[in-house]
Amino acid sequence: MVTLTNCALSLGLLCSAFDVQAAPIPAAVAAAPETAGEKPSASAVLASVQSFYDGTVDLLGSFRQTYVHQVYGTRTVSRGKLQLRKPGMMVWDYEGAADPDFYVDGQKLWVVEHDTRQVVSQKVDGNTNLAGAMKFLFGGQKLIKDFKVRMAPEKPAKSYAMPGHKVIELKPKEQNPHYKTLLLVVDDATGRVDAFVVRSQDNSTNHFVLTDVTTNQGLDAKDFKYKIPKGYVEAKQ
Repeated sequence: MVTLTNCALSLGLLCSAFDVQAAPIPAAVAAAPETAGEKPSASAVLASVQSFYDGTVDLLGSFRQTYVHQVYGTRTVSRGKLQLRKPGMMVWDYEGAADPDFYVDGQKLWVVEHDTRQVVSQKVDGNTNLAGAMKFLFGGQKLIKDFKVRMAPEKPAKSYAMPGHKVIELKPKEQNPHYKTLLLVVDDATGRVDAFVVRSQDNSTNHFVLTDVTTNQGLDAKDFKYKIPKGYVEAKQ
């Protein structure tokens, strides 16, 4: 069963506001700022990301999610479809019957557990319940103010590199209990994020690759409304 107070999407991608008890990161452990003349500029890459998503009203695409649990040495691959619309609406529709689907209509979050035929719901408030790991998809979040940014270290940069892309590492300026860092694999030409990696506090990783992405297709708010199917039971939190 998915517990919303432990964060949906399992790795801090979508958390309830009361679940994130942020505290300032001491200066000694905050990521170091870029040195003068560093090329390429991580801040410039992040600014291109913010610009791309600030200009995105809605988004459609497919995703492949690879979750690697460091403690147990397991690797799980899932696939599905993603759709998003501002402000604060999205659907993560997984292919696997055992994988829960996630619907956010701007007012309510629905977690649909097909194996137990249960729907867990919770009220949300627009973008305010979106954890930092998801902020780039909605833009307008002043990413440079929320994160320390640098070019990704050599090892992860090589592991997740894609041709024609740069890999940057984001560390939240306020400590997040669900993830340590976020890697963005950014298209050089557009600033679009074509893959991202969330590293959890236990060093597990959640790698999302986005494909067939289209933007500004005129999605309507009604496309994000969820109706509980017959035979499913709703549990509110």
